[in-house]
Amino acid sequence: MQRMMRNRQIVALLVAVALLLTACGSSASAAAMSLAKTAGTVGIADGDGKSVPVSEDRSLYSGYQVGTEAKSHAWISLDDVKLVKMDEESAIELRKENRNLEIFVNSGQLFFNITEPLEEDETLDIRTSTMTVGIRGTCGWVSVLEEGHMQVCVLEGKVHCEVTDSVSGQSAEAEVSAGERADLYIRSEEGEDAACEIVKSKISRADIPDFVLEEVNLEALGTELAEEPEETGEETAEEPQETAEAPEEEAAGETVEEILALSEYESFGSARGGVMPVKKDGLWGAVNYRNEVIVPFEYSNFQAPDDSGNFVMVDTTEEGRFYTLFDPQGNILYEGNQQVRASGGMYIVLREGDLLGEGQREIAYYRTEGTLVQALSAHPWAFINGFYDGVSMVYRAEADDAPVGEGAGYSYYTGSYQIGELDTTGNVDWHEDPLYVRYLERAEEQYQSAVEEAASGGDDFANMAGMDSYYTRLPLSTANHGYYVAGTFEYDAGWISMCTDTYEILGECDFYHAEPDAEKGFVYSEDYFDEQNSFRSFYHDGAYFYNYGSNMVWTVGERDVLVDFALHPGMTFETADNRIVKAVYDTIHMSDENYWLVQDGEAWGYIDHDGQEAAMFEDAAAFYHGYALVREEGTAYLIDETFEKLQELGEADSVSTIGELFVVTRGDTKYFYQLGQ
Repeated sequence: MQRMMRNRQIVALLVAVALLLTACGSSASAAAMSLAKTAGTVGIADGDGKSVPVSEDRSLYSGYQVGTEAKSHAWISLDDVKLVKMDEESAIELRKENRNLEIFVNSGQLFFNITEPLEEDETLDIRTSTMTVGIRGTCGWVSVLEEGHMQVCVLEGKVHCEVTDSVSGQSAEAEVSAGERADLYIRSEEGEDAACEIVKSKISRADIPDFVLEEVNLEALGTELAEEPEETGEETAEEPQETAEAPEEEAAGETVEEILALSEYESFGSARGGVMPVKKDGLWGAVNYRNEVIVPFEYSNFQAPDDSGNFVMVDTTEEGRFYTLFDPQGNILYEGNQQVRASGGMYIVLREGDLLGEGQREIAYYRTEGTLVQALSAHPWAFINGFYDGVSMVYRAEADDAPVGEGAGYSYYTGSYQIGELDTTGNVDWHEDPLYVRYLERAEEQYQSAVEEAASGGDDFANMAGMDSYYTRLPLSTANHGYYVAGTFEYDAGWISMCTDTYEILGECDFYHAEPDAEKGFVYSEDYFDEQNSFRSFYHDGAYFYNYGSNMVWTVGERDVLVDFALHPGMTFETADNRIVKAVYDTIHMSDENYWLVQDGEAWGYIDHDGQEAAMFEDAAAFYHGYALVREEGTAYLIDETFEKLQELGEADSVSTIGELFVVTRGDTKYFYQLGQ
């Protein structure tokens, strides 16, 4: 901890990189940046943090941020002779001023290939929050390993690295040639000044990551890395066999191992952080992954653990509900009649009633040791939204329902309605509620009409300026992949709206009026509030979501409908139709994975995010971290996202995924498996 705190005080490590290559061809031009191509899921945000559509040849500007998800890559052209490639799960920010370009690598890895040296008035720096790598023209990659530690690997050319701590004045420098790796450190121990260090070592071909190998021709570079080492002696005959098996082992990826076999429980809750809620004799308790009871069976319900293993048990009595928050060892962190949720390593309490005074509510955020981080007044219909990507959505309203206009007797509902993003430090970034802004725009015309009517001696109680066009719609969850759902159950309508994290409305609908029609698609139904009409939620680390990006799953009658508001932006409940439908199945379960679980009759399988069917089996379970269980001909198998069978798990009556554990059911016993550690 002391070392990490010390590192935060360090001003940038300066790594001057000088290329000793012979220039060929024409000189490099000033950087004209664009997204050359993508693979997988890539996101772009502009300098204000607003989402930008992703497409090949998309122009990129100073302040733009690019991120890749798992099994995804992005290629960025800086100009005709400068290319960088982002590895999966990496994030960068581009900054450019005149002919000076900086690439901030916030996480992950970045390959760079500069085929011609920069001109004298050009600079290209690859940076982190604490380090800088100056590029003049070379080929290699940079890895951000942790704060105070960056790694630079050179495939071509020669670089000069310098590390300087501006606080202590210490520095280190070294020359690094092709085929070498430099680990750059700023280290400090408690009570000592920072120590700068550069550790050099040779790299082998096996050290080059796949995302780099795909971009370089080692033979053309003429380095020793192009030559595979050859074995001699008696082991030579056996080596080809072992080498042949290695790619197969790599393709196999993870395996799972059995950790539990349970038959004494009636039901199971989502297992995370080493904790699993279980039901026995009609009541809920919790066990760890060794089946040791950490919370006795005394509760009527539970809330799923967050990734840290903190969880809530609920006891419902005639007097009301009583909530108890536990840590993964079963220690009590909070108890009371105020609703609480564990999320993102914190816990959130919805405080109301006697605690604050009649009609008063607030949402309070605490660290697990009990420190209050933030407390906000809550709307009467607000509820707890968990954290996702370090943010929890909140809402506040201040209204003034006063007559406006001379003699009009006109009620123009004015005030401030705002959506906020609260981070784990308690800071809130407030934005105007887009639904209220739309209401004001609609109401203005009616307001002016009412004032004119009153001025002409007309009705002193003119119409209410479209008051029925605005209902308070609270965020139903935290923003997920750039979108959040706002909704209200305040009136009979039960309206929902899909909003973007740039606070624009993508679309809205009066969902409970929607009924599928074979010819017309979604139409009004007078039998709204059909009890079978709802929308599915899914769970992630204490946050419950009704959407994945612009997608939702509506349960209409007996079928699940995957809809995407982005297919028909600007829609209203009056214009919703089949243009927003991607897929219809008996059951559709969304998640944070690349493939979503679906049921079609007796078969279970997967669709991609476009609603396209990918694979179907006798039985299938939801993916977790890119792996899932399926059943074929009565046998359970572990598969990956290629749907290849990686591991046979024996006979099975059914398969399922419970949080971070995979489950095979045989008779009355459930066998729990965990991904290899």
